[in-house]
Amino acid sequence: LARAAAVPKIGADDFQQVMGSGGTGILPAEANGSFEGWLEPGTYDVASKNSAADVIKAMVDKRIAKLDSMGAPSGAERERILIIASIAEAEVNSQEYYGKVARVIYNRLDRNMNLGMDTTVAYGANVKASQLTDAMLADASNPYNTRLHSGLPPGAISNPGDNAINAALNPEAGDWLYFVTTNLKTGETKFASTEDEFWKLRDEYKNSNENAN
Repeated sequence: LARAAAVPKIGADDFQQVMGSGGTGILPAEANGSFEGWLEPGTYDVASKNSAADVIKAMVDKRIAKLDSMGAPSGAERERILIIASIAEAEVNSQEYYGKVARVIYNRLDRNMNLGMDTTVAYGANVKASQLTDAMLADASNPYNTRLHSGLPPGAISNPGDNAINAALNPEAGDWLYFVTTNLKTGETKFASTEDEFWKLRDEYKNSNENAN
């Protein structure tokens, strides 16, 4: 949007006003008024548009067309897919892990386990995950606090790309319930099916990064 606003014809304030409007006439009903996750990356001819709403609608329409082409379900299930994809996108830095992260999310939901994802808490607190405090993690007023609230957060937490969306549509098969990025430099992430395995991975993460320091 910042790039779109650089075109003299439409000001940044116009874009912000549309983004805060609830998306009437632009977003599908299942988005629940939130543009997060619904803007398709791509090239747009901003100069040919008459308003910020026209520009943003083009981005949303292109996202809808992309989801249609990928075989995404319609209605509330489509928003669910976007939310899961957005978490996978935010949690790991490599597409090779998206499918497994999506499976962890589905497995936890199936078992009525809280997702416990720091990235969702951070999104609701408007900070980076590395900036989370104990108070933020304990804040039940944050609807995105999946440590305390069951189920998925109320909306997407990032703008997922095609790989993450495909992973949410076609998660890898497995019984994983946990994952830990054990090496912050390489992004290596390992997955576990039991709590005992999870704690071993946590120890590996701590030892790896202590040695790195």
